[in-house]
Amino acid sequence: MGGCSSGPVPVDLPSIPQDIIQLSETTSPKIVNDLLEVMVKSFTGTTKVPGEPMLSWAFDPDGNVDGDPCNPLKEEPSAERLATMRFVIKYCYYHLLKHGCCFALMKNGSPVGGVFMCPPNSKGAHEESNCYFMWAMMNLGMTSTISSGDSALRFDATDKACKAAHKKCLDGKNDPHWFVNVVGMDSEYQGQGYGRELFNFIQSCGDHTGHKMYLDTFGPRNQRFYEKNGFEVKDVSKVNSKKTELTVHGGGALGMLRAAKK
Repeated sequence: MGGCSSGPVPVDLPSIPQDIIQLSETTSPKIVNDLLEVMVKSFTGTTKVPGEPMLSWAFDPDGNVDGDPCNPLKEEPSAERLATMRFVIKYCYYHLLKHGCCFALMKNGSPVGGVFMCPPNSKGAHEESNCYFMWAMMNLGMTSTISSGDSALRFDATDKACKAAHKKCLDGKNDPHWFVNVVGMDSEYQGQGYGRELFNFIQSCGDHTGHKMYLDTFGPRNQRFYEKNGFEVKDVSKVNSKKTELTVHGGGALGMLRAAKK
């Protein structure tokens, strides 16, 4: 998978709870596919629940209620929107899988949520190589929404803002940390404590190794959720493309850190 990619980062994990499984190349394809679809659904959103705000804006600035990407969609997601989010999720999953920090929360034999992380390292392993990007373009179904037109400029602006926030919050390769890249939950199970259960495990990873944890997000709702889970906003990086900018809620990607608890 991407012949010029670097090797896996050694990882020291805490005890993994019974309902959480560590994913690997030998994990049942059905479990992997089911989890990826849960994450796609979470990031895409519906007319009842919002998806990932920055990606929603990048796909279509006018696609959410009141023009606010933190709101639900105006219409049920199109095939193109789903395919675009599917590429994003697969891109993150296959980039981080080799490091052993992709996990699924299982209930009654099926995944209801998951997290993809990069463990602490001094190699900049969370950064994708050009080789990996080319491999992903050819193998993971990159859509024209990401690769061309005004939407491509918006996706690029979102990516640059998140990377800028990441760099400003941490001292690059000299500041090893957990990178919480993707977190998703099936909206059908909201209110049952599964998000709390997943985050208890995520937090235990940082506490176990004694490293801070980083993530980026957008919007007051997500900010409040992560603050309840011990993260603090350390940077706001503007999301601007050559033709438009994200203006609601301050228009910035929020770089958030959580300190390890001894």
